[in-house]
Amino acid sequence: MPLHPQIAALVAQLEDLSAFLRAQGDRVWSGRIDLCRHLVADSNFAGVERFLRLFEGEASMADLQLSDAASTTRLGELNRAARILAERLAKEEGSD
Repeated sequence: MPLHPQIAALVAQLEDLSAFLRAQGDRVWSGRIDLCRHLVADSNFAGVERFLRLFEGEASMADLQLSDAASTTRLGELNRAARILAERLAKEEGSD
């Protein structure tokens, strides 16, 4: 069964984010993103919740800085795009 378009978009965005982090040599955060992506790809809403929690608290994904400014800027763009999709799905889930 094909994924709902919004879920498929989030899965693709999480893959882009994870691949970027791996290319930067980051295995910890890319692994966390991959776990979320697998859950979301299985239509498990826990993946959306888990992804959004990565941005909470100290030493969160929101605080991650990479080796150079351009990479950090790109990371911010990828994070924002994925968060927008995840927050939209979370909002829709909450309104059901």
